[in-house]
Order: sequence, then structure tokens, then C-alpha cells
Amino acid sequence: MTATGPAQYHLLSLPDGSCETVSCLASVIRCRATVPTVIVDVTAVQRLSIDALAVLVRKAMRLHAADGQLLLAGPCPAVRKVIERTGTGPLLPVFTDSTAALRTLAEDGRAWHHVELPAGRSALFAEPPPPEL
Repeated sequence: MTATGPAQYHLLSLPDGSCETVSCLASVIRCRATVPTVIVDVTAVQRLSIDALAVLVRKAMRLHAADGQLLLAGPCPAVRKVIERTGTGPLLPVFTDSTAALRTLAEDGRAWHHVELPAGRSALFAEPPPPEL
């Protein structure tokens, strides 16, 4: 069964694979994402630490819970190897570039449109209100 309506995604660039940078990216997604599908361009990343990979996996799981996914575009062989060796490929699918990721997304029959992250807070990962006392 394929969906027929348009779909949206965010495209973000990751400048390096340090845990601090990846954590910052994950925070931006948590605070500002308005759609649950995110393509992360990792072409500039030469190394990805295990801690940084863990952050990406957690974010991918959170996006998956919101009926979305996190796709990695343009990983170098070293990054691909880390994902392969850790068995995290099913949660972090890799593509040669963002165009290839979009082609795969479009296999569901929908037209996919890029949307910028808004300046304000997102409701996608809104924390539940505190219980009333």
C-alpha cells in the first residue's frame, strides 16, 4: 500500500563526527523539527565516534517512534564501516548522497518536499505537560 499525499523532510548537514557536534544536531532536531523524516548529510564527516553514533541511533529511534526516520547521506568508508560493524544499519540507513536518499523515499509513491527547520520550538517532540497536583 502506498500513500498518495505529499511528504516532507528536513535536510541537515553534519560538519564533523564529534559527540558534541552530533549531540548539538540531535538537540536541534528535538527542538525544531516539524516533520519526522530527517536526512543528515555526513559528507564532511571523516570519523564518527561510538558515542556520536549512539546519539544518532537514539535520535533515529525517536524519529521512528514518530513514524519517521533518520537517513545518512554521503558517508565516507570509515563511517560506513562503523555503522556496519555495530549493526546499526537498520536504524541508520546510508545513501551515497541526499538525491539517492530522496529516490528511496519516493518509492512509497509520495512526492517529497524539503522544508527548512523553523526558528521556533517544534511540537513534534513536545514534552508532555506536567501532571496536575
